[in-house]
Amino acid sequence: MSLDKVVLGRIDESFHQVAAAVVEEVLLRLGHEVEVVEGAHPNMYPLLGSGEHDLFADAWLPGGHEVYWEMVKDDVVEVAPLYDDAIFFWAVPGYVDEDVRSLADLARPEVAEKFTTRIVQGTKGSAGLSMRSDKLVVDYGLDALGWDHVHGDIDAVINNVNDRMKAGDWFATPMWQPMFINEVHDLRPLDDPLGIFPPPDRASLLAHKDAWAKLPERTREVLGRIRYTVADVNVMDCSMQLDGLDALAAARKWMDSHAAEVDAWFA
Repeated sequence: MSLDKVVLGRIDESFHQVAAAVVEEVLLRLGHEVEVVEGAHPNMYPLLGSGEHDLFADAWLPGGHEVYWEMVKDDVVEVAPLYDDAIFFWAVPGYVDEDVRSLADLARPEVAEKFTTRIVQGTKGSAGLSMRSDKLVVDYGLDALGWDHVHGDIDAVINNVNDRMKAGDWFATPMWQPMFINEVHDLRPLDDPLGIFPPPDRASLLAHKDAWAKLPERTREVLGRIRYTVADVNVMDCSMQLDGLDALAAARKWMDSHAAEVDAWFA
C-alpha cells in the first residue's frame, strides 16, 4: 500500500523549521499531502520512533542529537544528510578583547571580572547544546567564578544577544550554526580544548522504516538527493526571522533562487 499522506515532524525552532520546509516542498511537488507537526526534541523523536510520524527533519548526527538518536535508531532509516557542518559553540562579541579565545579563558579571574554579566542565557534544557553547556560550566571550572548557564528558549537567546550587543556588554552566549543571528552580529566562537561540544554534525532526514517502505520509489529517490548548506539554511532562517516569511515561504524563496540545484533532485 502506497503512502500518499506524509506526516513530517520537525523541531519548533526557525532554523529547523526551514530545513524541514524544504523537505515539505519537495513532497508537495511530488504530489503528496503533507501534515507538519512540530515540538521540542524530547517529543518529536519518540513520535518518529513509534511510527506516528513518517519523516523527521533534521537530526544532528552523530553527536548533537545523540541521546535522541539512541531512542529511535532501531526503528528508523537515515534518508539523506541534508547538510553538513552543523555545530554547537559558545561565542563572545567581536569587540571583546582578542585574547579571549577559549572557553578556558573565561575561567581566568582577570578575564571573568571584565564581563558585564556571567549569566549565560541558553535555550531549552532538552537541546543538545544546553546539555553540553551545563557540563562545560563545571568541567571548565566556570561555576567557581560565578558563571551560570540558565535555560530558556530560542527567543530568550536571540533577545539576549540583540540587547547586550546593542548595549556593548561583555557576555558569552551559547550559539550554533546554522542560525540567522550569526549573520546579524559579529560573534566570535570560543575554542573548546576539552572537546565538550561534538565535532561538526550532519543534519539528516530520517524516516520510520514502515513509512519508508510504503513511499513510492520515485519519492524515496528524490528525498535521498536533497542537499543544501549551512549558509543556505541561514538565508532561509533570515527570511523567517528578519523578513517575516513563514517556513514554507522561506524555503520556496530559496528553492526558486536555486532552481538548477533543486531541479537536479528531481532529475
